[in-house]
Amino acid sequence: MEVILYGLVAFLIGVSIAGAIVMLATKLVGGFTPKFVMCAVTALVAWIACAVVQFGLGMVLGGGTLTLLIVLVAYFVINAAIINALLKRPDGSQMGFGKAALVTLLVLIIEIVLGVILVFVFGAGIMAMIGMGAAGAMH
Repeated sequence: MEVILYGLVAFLIGVSIAGAIVMLATKLVGGFTPKFVMCAVTALVAWIACAVVQFGLGMVLGGGTLTLLIVLVAYFVINAAIINALLKRPDGSQMGFGKAALVTLLVLIIEIVLGVILVFVFGAGIMAMIGMGAAGAMH
């Protein structure tokens, strides 16, 4: 039961962070700030759509570098289309696919930077724990 609760909490935190990133990128590129709930829904819909496409392409093409590149291009196009469809300007109009693509590019850059930072922060801690365990086993 605790595993389900922890998984649900982690999922909600992930959707919240993704929504905040989409909100920030839309503010920087589009010039307007959409509602947080709509950004979180957009991020969730994009996750689901991209997961389905990634699974389908993986089944059809198999594993490999070419498949990963095709999935990355598909992720970019799907995410931009979903952002364009769901995130509206304050007057109710769409921002346009070009701006949505720029928002997607900025979201990808922010996610990569955050990922690298987290790898360095948590990776260093994990390696320190592994090193301490190995040093303790040597004595």
